[in-house]
Amino acid sequence: ILLRAVLVLGLAASLHATRKRQAISVKLWKGTGMKEKVLRLVLDPSVQPQIVSMSASSIANMSLSPWTYRDSYNASRWPQRISHAQCQTSGCLSLQGEGEDSSLEAQPIYYQVLVLHRVPRQRQNNKGGRKGRKKYEYRLGMEVITVGCTCVRPSVVPQ
Repeated sequence: ILLRAVLVLGLAASLHATRKRQAISVKLWKGTGMKEKVLRLVLDPSVQPQIVSMSASSIANMSLSPWTYRDSYNASRWPQRISHAQCQTSGCLSLQGEGEDSSLEAQPIYYQVLVLHRVPRQRQNNKGGRKGRKKYEYRLGMEVITVGCTCVRPSVVPQ
């Protein structure tokens, strides 16, 4: 449970830049019942992601199984934009520069990432008939993304 809470804090770091004191509702599973806990985030804006010296696109181009990136965008998800790798070849490039080596296959590398999904909060009856502004909560979710491609030997099924 603590690990999930820490991961939520890490994912929500950029929320602080746009919304101070953002409350995130996280549903935590305990045994067979579900327990809801609201966490108030107070994040340090000085924390920045580490900068990698070599860009991801240069690594993709140097690989024997090169890939390109395509972005998926979802306005109600944080992060809103996630890049997915797509293998450019079905085989792997030859070390001698002679095109593709058909004895090897290019296969995607999958990775699970934590995301936050913004969902409308359940409305409670409003006294006085006033129309309040929409309120949201963030639910922790998991998405599988492709981060790159690698060369593998083809699997052979004996018949």
